[in-house]
Amino acid sequence: MNKEKKVVITGIGPIASTGIGKHNFWQGIVNKRTGLELVEYYAGDDLWESFFLHRIKKFDINNFGIDSDDLEYIENWKECHIDMDLQYLLASVKLALDDSKIDYKKVAKDKLTLVVSHENPAMECFYENMFKELFAKFKTKLKINEKKFYNDIYRRLVKSGYETQAFMYLFHIARTFNMHKYSLFINNACASGLYAIEAAKDMIMLNKVPMVVVVAGDHPNIFKHLWFKMIGMYEPDGKIKPFSKHSKGLVMGEGAAGLVLEDYEHAKERGAHIYAEYLGGGFRLEGWKVTIPQIGGTSYQEAITEALERSNVKKGEIDLVCTHAPGTIAANNYEAQAIMDIFGNFRVPATAFKPYVGHNLGGSALLETIILLLTMENGFIPPVLNTTEIDSRVKIDLLREKRDIKLRFVLKLCCAFAGYNAALIFKKLDA
Repeated sequence: MNKEKKVVITGIGPIASTGIGKHNFWQGIVNKRTGLELVEYYAGDDLWESFFLHRIKKFDINNFGIDSDDLEYIENWKECHIDMDLQYLLASVKLALDDSKIDYKKVAKDKLTLVVSHENPAMECFYENMFKELFAKFKTKLKINEKKFYNDIYRRLVKSGYETQAFMYLFHIARTFNMHKYSLFINNACASGLYAIEAAKDMIMLNKVPMVVVVAGDHPNIFKHLWFKMIGMYEPDGKIKPFSKHSKGLVMGEGAAGLVLEDYEHAKERGAHIYAEYLGGGFRLEGWKVTIPQIGGTSYQEAITEALERSNVKKGEIDLVCTHAPGTIAANNYEAQAIMDIFGNFRVPATAFKPYVGHNLGGSALLETIILLLTMENGFIPPVLNTTEIDSRVKIDLLREKRDIKLRFVLKLCCAFAGYNAALIFKKLDA
C-alpha cells in the first residue's frame, strides 16, 4: 500500500428531510428544518399503524439529470417502478458527481468506481408485493392445489425477490453511471457507510482507481418501524434525544448520501474542491448481541484507539466528536462510556445529528459524515436538538447550543447493531 498517498473528499450528495442537495440540505440543518411528520399506513381502508418519520419532500428522480434510458432499463428489468431506496441512491450518486464536477460519461473507465451500502435492498418493496399478491390470491377464494399456488406466487414475486440480492443495487447504479472497475457492496448495519469509506480509501491507496463514489441510504417503511417498535426501540413522541435522561428510542428518517473520495494529487491536478482528508479509521466487530451493545466491553474503545493510531493523531488534537447517538438508553451509556474512557479529563466537544434527519439506518453514518464535513466547511456546529436534560451518567461535553469554531481534526463514531463499531478521523486541509 502506498503510504505517501492522501485520500480526500471532493464531492457530496445529501438527500434528507432537511433538504435535497448540498445547499438546501445544509440550510435545513441551520434552520432546524427536520421534516418530522406523523405518517399513517393503511391496509386497504383500515388504519394499520401511525408513527413519526423524518420525510423527504418534493423528490423526483427525473430532476437529477440521470439518463432516462438508464432509468427505463431498470424499470423494465424490475417489471415495476424503481423502488425509492434505489432512487435515493441513484440521485445521491449523481449529486456527488456533480458536486465534484465529474462527468461520468466522459471519465475513462479505469478511473472511477463504486462502493454501495444498504442494510436490506428492496426488502420493503418485496414485502409489499408479497402481501398484496397473497391477499389478492386468497380473496378470489378459488380452489387451488398447493403446488400450483406456490408456483403461481413464485412467478409473481420472483423479480422483486431477486432484487433483494445485494449485488443488484450495485449493478443498477454502476451500469447507470458507467462504472466498470473493481466495486463493492457493503452491509455492516448502521456503520456501513464508515466501512465503505475505509474500503474506498484502500482501493485508492492500492492504485486500483483514483476516484471512488461511496453511497448509502434507506427509505424506511412500516415494516422497519414495526420491528423497532416490537423490540422496544421506537421513540413514541417522535423526537430523538441523544444522551438524555428521557431517551426512549429512535425515529427513522428517509434519505441517502453520496461521497466522492479521490487521490489527492489527482484532485489537485483537476482543480477539485476538497472538503477534507480522510486520515483513517478503526473497526471492531463486537460479536455479542444483535440489538444491544456489550455494556462494560472494550470493543468501541479499541476502534477509537485504532483510528487515532492509524491517523497519527493525538486525542488532544480532536476538535469534535460526532457520535452515533441513536437515542436508545443502552447505546447512550455504551457510547458515552467509550468517549469518557478514551478522552478522560480532556473535554472534547461532542455532537449528534440524528435529531435533524432521523435514523437513516444503513445510510445514517454516511449522511451524518456529510453534515460533519459541512460543519468543517462552514466553521459552525449546529446544536444538538431535543436533549434538555443530559443523563447524569453521561460526562461528555454535548453541544446543546450552536458554536462557531474552526475545526481541523474531527472524529466520526458509530456503534451499530450486531456490534459493528467504527471510528473515522477527518482532517481539514490547510488553505
